[in-house]
Formats: sequence, structure tokens, C-alpha cells
Amino acid sequence: MRVVETKVYSFEELSATAKEVAIENHREINTHFDWYEPIFDDFKEIAEEQGFHVGNIYFSGFWSQGDGAMFEYTNDGDTLLEQFIDTLDLSPMRKNWLRTQAIVSCKGVHRGHYYHENCCSHSVYFEPNFSWNVNFSNWITSFADQFEEFVVDKYKSLCGELYSNLNQYYNELTSDEYVAETLVESEYEFTEDGDIF
Repeated sequence: MRVVETKVYSFEELSATAKEVAIENHREINTHFDWYEPIFDDFKEIAEEQGFHVGNIYFSGFWSQGDGAMFEYTNDGDTLLEQFIDTLDLSPMRKNWLRTQAIVSCKGVHRGHYYHENCCSHSVYFEPNFSWNVNFSNWITSFADQFEEFVVDKYKSLCGELYSNLNQYYNELTSDEYVAETLVESEYEFTEDGDIF
């Protein structure tokens, strides 16, 4: 039996070159857990304010074609309908007709093998809540395609915002500064060349 003595160093005691080695060897140390949860939580609040009740959230990233973020949702339509009506160049009376006479609901589910804004199958329902006046009913229905386009555009915008926030947060967590901070706070010890002891 023999005893080998090895000098160990805290991160701060390493040379600049050894610090670089230690950081590079532990680049993903802050992403070994559900690091994205704070972004998801914030996003759910933002999406809710926009009228989307968020279900599952999916993402992949951040280096390949096809990477992105998307979410499944349901909606009773009221918030989205109100936002949609605000974009229309109609008289207050006609806006009120839409507001009170249209029944809307929306739902989005994941489809395909990827996770980006185009991987959602949208079901958008926009109908008049009556059938007694054909002309008026047709007028209400004439906004259906425009409303669906409004919902899908808003959805895609939110997906882009989600992906951007995830990417930014990931870059922060894997930055030299954050990795070094974690290595110091965790009180890891290293050999002289920067390998963990």
C-alpha cells in the first residue's frame, strides 16, 4: 500500500488557465436540473394575460434547425375575442354586436416530432349564438377566418418570446461567470490543472 499526496485548490486558487479548464469541463453544471421552470412560470402568467390557458410546454434548443418552443392551450375565447375586436375598424355598435353575439373558443395541441411555433394544431371556433337572422349570422361568421389568423399570429408571437427567453436564460446559466460562481459556491476542489478532485 502506498499513500499519494495531492495538492488540491479551491477555484479561486487556480491559475487562469486551470480556471478555464474547470469552467469548460463544467459548462452544463447549472442545467442538470429543471433550469427552465422559472421561465415556464413567468411565461404562463404572460400567456394567461393574453388569453391562453397554457397546458404542456415543449422546447428544444438551441443549435439545430427545427429547434424552438411551443405550448398547448385551451381558451374560452373571451379575452382573445376582446383583443381581436379592438383591432377591427368597426363602429362601436358593430363591435358590440360581435362582442355579444359571437361564440368563440380555441384549443391548440402539439403535432409532429419537433417543438416550435408551427407544431401546433389549432382548433378555433367562431360562430354566431343565434340562427334567426341569416344575413346577420353571415356577417358574424365572416370574421371567423380573420379571428383564427389573429389567434395563430398571437400564438406564434408568444412562442417566439418563450424561445428567446429560454435561450437567453440558458446562455446566462452556461456563461463563464455563472459557471465559476457555482463552482465557488459549491466549494469544489481541483487539481492544479483544473480537473475536479
